[in-house]
Amino acid sequence: MIHKERAYCVSIEIILILNKKKNENINNLIKKKKKIKRKMKKLKSILSAIVVMAMFTACGNNGDDPTPGPKPNPGNKDFHGVVFATGITNPEGNSGNVYLQALPSFLPGTYDNKNGIPCGFGATPIVTESGNVYTFPDYMGNTKAEINRYRIMNDGTWKKEGALSIPAGAAACNIVEASSEKAYLSLQGIGVVMVFNPTTMTKIADIDLNNLKQSDTRVAPAAMIIRDGKLFVGLNQMNAQYMPTRNNIELAMIDVKTDKVEKHIVNTTLGLCFATRPIDPGSIFMDENKDIYINCIGSFGFIPGLNGGIVRIKNGSTDIDPDYYIRLDKTEVVGLSTKYANFLSTIFYADNGKAYAYANSFGLDPDGLKNPYVSLTNIPVVIDLKQKTVAVIKGMEISNPQGIAIGRHKNLIVFGSANKKANGFYTYNPDTKEVVGPVVQVKGNPSFFHSFAK
Repeated sequence: MIHKERAYCVSIEIILILNKKKNENINNLIKKKKKIKRKMKKLKSILSAIVVMAMFTACGNNGDDPTPGPKPNPGNKDFHGVVFATGITNPEGNSGNVYLQALPSFLPGTYDNKNGIPCGFGATPIVTESGNVYTFPDYMGNTKAEINRYRIMNDGTWKKEGALSIPAGAAACNIVEASSEKAYLSLQGIGVVMVFNPTTMTKIADIDLNNLKQSDTRVAPAAMIIRDGKLFVGLNQMNAQYMPTRNNIELAMIDVKTDKVEKHIVNTTLGLCFATRPIDPGSIFMDENKDIYINCIGSFGFIPGLNGGIVRIKNGSTDIDPDYYIRLDKTEVVGLSTKYANFLSTIFYADNGKAYAYANSFGLDPDGLKNPYVSLTNIPVVIDLKQKTVAVIKGMEISNPQGIAIGRHKNLIVFGSANKKANGFYTYNPDTKEVVGPVVQVKGNPSFFHSFAK
């Protein structure tokens, strides 16, 4: 219509110039022009109304079909990748450097430690349900005596959010969070569980457990777990050689509200000792029934008669179940050439009564006892807690005792391994029994793995 209007206007101007005397025709044309203008004006009004209505429809929110506008920057999203640690050791294997790094996804590749952050040798990082990542100083106290707390950004970068000073020689080994304002830290070297605020990284109190020591040992709080408002602390009773002296299974039970020791749990009938491995947070865990299982290390296979295995504290009880145990000296490992394992180096509970572990058997390596730090003596196994059976996972390699990480990525069990063929992370599918790997190859001993994948 706009183009027609312009055409008519031009025609009128020409006629006015060429034939001024034809007033009648001119008047008719003028009338037509006015009529067209009126129509155009009406059309413009209609179009304007349509535009206004469209604007209100697009921008307004009547509650029926809202169209959101641009959202503000939500900031960093949750990290959904994986975290792992690798250790570079001296030839003897008893010291070295450990690096912790994050990957945005668990994809095949080879990684060195240039993007890793340093953490303590001999201690295992802790990842809590809140998403906090804690690192420890060297277990033997050769680095700065402090605990660091990190968050991992959605791009995989690390953000240090605080540090907690601890006493020199404290041998910090385990952390559990009760809330955003209270967490517990095992200090093996001084027989204390420190209570601290994980948000501010400030000390709240010390829970002294030294009055629970035996006459010929010192008490060392190890791995911990919280159930129903009670903190269960594995107690390593050990002599000057870091060894137990008798088959006692001991834990301290602490009330989370009051931070008072409510019970000293002791069992002397099951023939096991050394409740939980201090540097393995998975050595005390809880299943779907809220039964607590404890991996007893025994004497690490060095002293015959001081045995390793698994016991439990049933839901509703605060005592070690006298009718349940897996004694490694009495339980043959299916598929293991040496038949029996000395102890479970690290353990990871998956679900449905199945746990996965590295079982140490010094007989797997002729030099196993000569240098236990570097010998190839650790083999992946699956433990059926209901049937009380242990079996080798076929297709997995035998690792040294420092490449023994276990975790889960989606539906796969992930094993870190430092073996004759490669250093890296392997996957095991519990449904198909398929072993793949190494999926990720690393420089050093793969000592820790955690996946944030949903």
